[in-house]
Amino acid sequence: MRFQVLLGLCLLTLVRPAGAITVKDSRVTASVSEESCRVPKAASLFQPTDRQAFLWFQARQVRSGDQLHVEWLDPSGAVSTAADYGELPDAAKLCFTSQLPIAGFAPASQPGNWTVRVLSSGRPLFSRAFQIAANTDAGGPTVTGVTWSGVRAQEIDFTVTGKNFQPNPLVFIAQYTRSGGWTYLASLQPRSMTPNQLTVHYPGLPANEYLVMVQNPDQRMSRPMPFVIATEGYKLPTAAGEPWVITQGPYGTFSHWGNALHAFDIAPQSGRCIVAMKGGVAYTHDLGLAQDHHHRSFGNYITIDHGNGEFSHYAHLATGSFVVENGQRVEQGQALATVGNSGYTLGEGGGYHVHVSVTRGQAISSPSVPFQFQDLPDASRAINRTVVSANASPFCNCREKHAGAVVSQKHMEPQFSGQVSVAQWWSEVVTVPKGSKMFEVSLSWPGSNDALDLHLVSPSGRHYGWYGDTTGYSGSKTNPQEFHLPKPEIGMWRISVEGVRGSGPIEFGVETTGRKPSPQLVASSAGQ
Repeated sequence: MRFQVLLGLCLLTLVRPAGAITVKDSRVTASVSEESCRVPKAASLFQPTDRQAFLWFQARQVRSGDQLHVEWLDPSGAVSTAADYGELPDAAKLCFTSQLPIAGFAPASQPGNWTVRVLSSGRPLFSRAFQIAANTDAGGPTVTGVTWSGVRAQEIDFTVTGKNFQPNPLVFIAQYTRSGGWTYLASLQPRSMTPNQLTVHYPGLPANEYLVMVQNPDQRMSRPMPFVIATEGYKLPTAAGEPWVITQGPYGTFSHWGNALHAFDIAPQSGRCIVAMKGGVAYTHDLGLAQDHHHRSFGNYITIDHGNGEFSHYAHLATGSFVVENGQRVEQGQALATVGNSGYTLGEGGGYHVHVSVTRGQAISSPSVPFQFQDLPDASRAINRTVVSANASPFCNCREKHAGAVVSQKHMEPQFSGQVSVAQWWSEVVTVPKGSKMFEVSLSWPGSNDALDLHLVSPSGRHYGWYGDTTGYSGSKTNPQEFHLPKPEIGMWRISVEGVRGSGPIEFGVETTGRKPSPQLVASSAGQ
C-alpha cells in the first residue's frame, strides 16, 4: 500500500491535447527562483507549517491565442485556488510558476492527497500529485485569527482568537525568512485570556508580515498564523473615475511571493494612465523595453521616494509614455506614464497591467511591505473585480507633461570621502541620468597595508563586486578599485565600501561620473 501511495505521488499524468503545447518538465517544489527559470528540486510532502507549495513547468511550442489554466485541487477534489493565464504569445518555450499558500491558509487544515493540474485551451495537459501532512499535535492550541490596534502610538495590542488555550500560555511573534523558515521576535505573556482568546501587548512593529504561535504549558504549539501590519497614506495608482481590475494581490498564485509578496497587479478596462499613489520624488527608468518572456524583469518602471524611508514602484510601463522627469517632485494622483506590458508579463489582461509595490529599499527588487489603499481599504476582496480610484489631481493627464521641481543634481567630483574599519560598511547613493553612455566609479585610499572592497547595486538590484557581477571591474587587489560600466541602468545606484584589512579606521575617497542626490534624498536613503 505504501509503495502504491509513493508511486502515485511521483507519477506525471501527461495527456497531449489537440493543441500545440507540450510540457518537457514539470514538478511540485518548495522553492523557486525569482530571477530565472532555473529547474527547482521536486517535493511531494508538505507540512502544515510550510509557507507554500509551487508548481513549476516549462511549456513548449506555444502559439498565439493558446490559453493555460492552473487549478489546485484539495483532497475532496474541489478547486482551492486557480490561475488563468488567458491568451499567450507565440513562443518556442515559456516558463511558468504557480503557488499554493499553506501556513495560515485553508490548505494547512486540509491534509491529504492534493493535485495540481494544468489545462491548455480547456483540455487537460498534465497533473501532479502531492501531500499535505496532518497536524500531529491534535488537541493542542489552535489560532484562528489575529487582530491588532494602536500601531500609530508604537504600542500594539494583539487579540489572538482560537481554541484549546491552557492557563499561562506563551504567545510568540515571528517572521518568515527568505530561506522558508522563520525567526522569533518576541515571547509574550498574555495580559488577559479565556480558553478562546488571548490579549497581549508589544511595542510597535513596522509594516510587514508577521506570525503568531501559541504554546501551552504542556509544550504543545499551534501552527503559525500570519497577520500583516500595513503602511498607510497610499491611493490606487489609476486616475480617478476610471474602471480597472485588480488581477493579482498579495500571495497571488501567478507571481506574488518572495520579494513581491505584497504587490498588486492592476489591469486596464478603458483608462490607461498610471498616477502616483503618494507624493514624493520620482525616478524614471524608461529603458526602452518591450514585452520579454525570457527574462524576469520589471520592464520600464518608475520609483517614487516618499521621504519617510518608503518607496513605491510602478512596473511594466509603456516605453516613451513617461510624463515626469527623473528627479521631479510629484504629488499624489499626478500622472506618471501609460500602462504597458514591458518586461516579463503573462496572462492578466494579455500582459497589460501595472505592478505596484511599496518597499523600504530604493531598488524595485527590494522586499515588499504590506500597504493599504485609502480609496479601497479591503483590496483583497476586489481581486478580479472592477475598482474605481478616488486618486484625483489637477495633473492626472498622461497626454501631457507637467513641469515640476527637480531635485538638484549638480555634478561634483570627487563626491565622497569617508572612513571604515575592518568588517564595517559605508554607503552612499548617486544618480545615473538618462542618456549616460558610461558609469564610472573609482575608490582609492592612501595606506599600502590597508585593503577595501568596492560594491555597486543598480536600480534594479543587480550587485556589482568581486563576488557579484564583475562587468567593468578592475579587481579586488588594486588601489584604486574601479568600475567602468557601459550603457548603465538609469536611476539611483548605491555605492558601498567594505573594510577588509587594516589596523584602524581607513580613510578613502570615491569619485564617480554619477550625480550626488540632494541632502534630503541622501538622508531618506541612509537607513535602507
